[in-house]
Amino acid sequence: MIGVDVARLDVTAFLAAARVLYPMLGLAWLALLLKIKKPWWLLLGALLANGYAWGVTNYPLQRLYALGPSRDRVSNVALCQVVAAGNSPLQTWQVGQLHFEPFWGLLVAAVSAWSPERVLALYPFFPLVMAVGFALSLYYGLRPPPGAAPPGEAAAWSPWERALVAGFATLLSSSPLDFAGVYRVPWALTFLLKPNHALGLVLLPVVLRAVASIKGWAGRIGAGLLLHLLGWVFVIHMMCVAVGLVVFAAVSSWSRREEARRDVLDVAVVLGVNLLAVSPYLLMLAIGYPAFRPAPHMVIAASSAHLLEITARVGWIFWLGAWGAAVAYRRGDRLGRLWATQVLGAALVWVGYLLLSALQMARERDDVLYWTRFLLAASAGIGAWDLAGRAAGWLGRPSLPPAYRAAAVALLAVPWSLPYWWDPARMDSYFTQSTPPIPEHLRRATDFLRRETDPRDVIAGDPDFARYAAALGARRALLGVSLHAPKDDIERWRVHELLLSGSDSQAALAAAQQYGVRYLVVTPTFLASQDPPVDLESLRRLAHLRLALLTTDPAGNFIAIFRLVRPDR
Repeated sequence: MIGVDVARLDVTAFLAAARVLYPMLGLAWLALLLKIKKPWWLLLGALLANGYAWGVTNYPLQRLYALGPSRDRVSNVALCQVVAAGNSPLQTWQVGQLHFEPFWGLLVAAVSAWSPERVLALYPFFPLVMAVGFALSLYYGLRPPPGAAPPGEAAAWSPWERALVAGFATLLSSSPLDFAGVYRVPWALTFLLKPNHALGLVLLPVVLRAVASIKGWAGRIGAGLLLHLLGWVFVIHMMCVAVGLVVFAAVSSWSRREEARRDVLDVAVVLGVNLLAVSPYLLMLAIGYPAFRPAPHMVIAASSAHLLEITARVGWIFWLGAWGAAVAYRRGDRLGRLWATQVLGAALVWVGYLLLSALQMARERDDVLYWTRFLLAASAGIGAWDLAGRAAGWLGRPSLPPAYRAAAVALLAVPWSLPYWWDPARMDSYFTQSTPPIPEHLRRATDFLRRETDPRDVIAGDPDFARYAAALGARRALLGVSLHAPKDDIERWRVHELLLSGSDSQAALAAAQQYGVRYLVVTPTFLASQDPPVDLESLRRLAHLRLALLTTDPAGNFIAIFRLVRPDR
């Protein structure tokens, strides 16, 4: 997947060796920390540990992580590919359908210089960029606002504390037992599977810093626009931050702080600006998707002990995170109060899903859980730094150098950190299903679409293949699985019927032209699902179809791509 032939790699031995090597590297790194005594060395260690987990997971793969076993992954890559091919970022890979997360497709296309080939080469590295970006965002975003006195090495928001926060947030947000739960491992299912959603985590400290730094109307408007950007990235994260800001204003008013009037005004303006700026996107969601409609499957799973997912399941991280949030709030500075109320707001949103479940509207439960877990883990870093300082005082060493204090915390955290226990072969079904390469006949078909057809061409046919046609072939589809059915769903299926029947070639071509369809792709499963079933040979005899490519696998499965042509040609 990253350009190295790993077909003969002993994956089990590789993963076992990686778990043995990690603690030795960690101990050596912490030993050097006691000599270097710089917080940037501790931060760099956290970044490299995330890179280590990413590399261990990705190196054995012969395809992009989860490309195939996860419809989310295929669809997300597809959403980027069609934009990189030159299509509108406001539409999905299902032609004519409004996009539900347009920012990510535009960002990936821009970074890839609008090259579908380059998207496929770069996409494996976006998870690493997001994991490292989140850690760096916490480290730099949680600095005291401009104008505040710089913190001492052992003070609140010191570089040492922020380095621990960055490491805890990324490396301790998941636990060894997560893989057996309903929602599974947050680190893998956020950074590896959905880097588009992980971008929201990267923006969180930036938004909080902007709110903490507000001095007047310009600051309020700027913070509101930043929050609106988070909405375009992932609207659920924007809503979580908005709830946290409301909690911030409510707690400030309730505690009768001197800054209460200012806090309430700032939050009101920030949320108002955000709502005005993000309203076109919310309108897109309301028009294009059943985002606000009840659905029987939008309920909490019976096997999920909902309130325990953020408490008992994470064990000591919950208690340490709660302590860290309390410590941040009691500091009295605005940044600390904002952070603490974000943690509280996230927990309230999670509790509120009990009501949403009763209304059959509990959407994106996994993303809300992961958001809460990351915030709790980051707060645990604050709590750990505070308790380490208290422990030094209890032991009669109140002036213990911060490097020793940070090293002690990190040493205790190493056995709980992700690379120490992470075994994707046992804990991640997406990993095991991503070790074989993409089937050759599927690769040939999608290579043909990407290299031999026009980016404006739309394909009809097998809706299951369509997602691969978009993800690997960078071509939009008439219909595809994993996306919401369009409002003209019946008309689109009628196009398929006309193309397959051959009863009226002119009518078939006219119906296909409305959507820009230039190719028909069929597979054995798709042909057998027709009523009556259709065979490949009968399609080859139709006047409006010309076989452009036929590719098969050893089992006899095939992918046939037909070009639509006028009968008189």
